Amino acid sequence: MEMIKVIIPIVIANAVALAVIIAGIRFFVKASMTKAVARIQQVEAEVRKKEEGIRREIEEHEKEFSRKKAEAENALQQQKEASEKEISAMKEQVVGDAKKESERILSAAKRNEEKLRQQVLQEMEGKAVDYGAQVFKLVFSDKLTESVNRQFIDELLDALQEVDSTSITVDSADVQFTTSHPMAADQKERLEKLLEEKFNVKIKVEEKVNKDLLAGIVFKLGSLEIDGTLLNRFQEAASEVKKSAGG
Repeated sequence: MEMIKVIIPIVIANAVALAVIIAGIRFFVKASMTKAVARIQQVEAEVRKKEEGIRREIEEHEKEFSRKKAEAENALQQQKEASEKEISAMKEQVVGDAKKESERILSAAKRNEEKLRQQVLQEMEGKAVDYGAQVFKLVFSDKLTESVNRQFIDELLDALQEVDSTSITVDSADVQFTTSHPMAADQKERLEKLLEEKFNVKIKVEEKVNKDLLAGIVFKLGSLEIDGTLLNRFQEAASEVKKSAGG
């Protein structure tokens, strides 16, 4: 019984001590839990704050990205429009240059064509005269040619008879006579007399013979120069035919 009396206070003391310990532990745990919860809440607040900061930063980046994207698209559009204008201007310039070059080539071609046409006409004119001279030589006999020659010289002397000599200077030092055939004596005499009467110069006619003239005479006396040959008539006729043909 006494043992029980001794044990009971010890048990009670241990129980009280245990209760105190348990209470202390509970208080400590509760305080720790409170601090832990507060810390967790603080951490959560900080996390939410950081999340909000990150969200705002992301929004700012998105806005900046959108702004830069719009600027880039605008710059690209402006560059595209500028390139299109430049290409259009270059195209117009190329077309204009090509047009000018084509006009220059056409103009040069026309000039060359006209030049070639004139050359061909001149060649044809020369050949026509040559053919006419050859036909004349083949068709006309020597006797008939001499007759034609005399007729041509007479026509020239008749024309010289009608010349107004007041504005013509005859230099007896510069005298040339060329005929297709030797002149008859009476024609020489008539020519010398006409020169003396018309121009007051005494000249002895000494002709040079050139059968290519076909018929007639060409002479030069200072500023007076007359071509009364059949070859010259052929050349004049060829020029008239050229004109009538549109040359």
